[in-house]
Amino acid sequence: MQTKRKSDESKELYKKIGNRLLMVRRNLHYTQEQMAEILGVSAGFYGMIERGEKAPSIEKLIIIYKVLGTDITYLLTGEEKVERIENYIEKCPKDKRFDFEQLIKYAMNDPAAELRGI
Repeated sequence: MQTKRKSDESKELYKKIGNRLLMVRRNLHYTQEQMAEILGVSAGFYGMIERGEKAPSIEKLIIIYKVLGTDITYLLTGEEKVERIENYIEKCPKDKRFDFEQLIKYAMNDPAAELRGI
């Protein structure tokens, strides 16, 4: 019984991954044939991935990330990676960090920023 439940969970996971990959493909305006070519698989096999009948290999996930710029975390879990402002501050060169922090503070305290979409 444990094996059947695990199998059902895998099938559900494959379907979710396939649905997210379908959405990525449509957002990029690619056909299934184009996606299959990018991944180096047949169009039929790619269709099986989108339908959740097969799962993309780790190698294919890496291609999706590198070539299409799609976050693998999103494909696997459906959760979008959120960059926190602290990460940007840490990546900023030390000699520019104070200026960067001041810009952020100004933008956050600027009442007109919301009206301008900042």
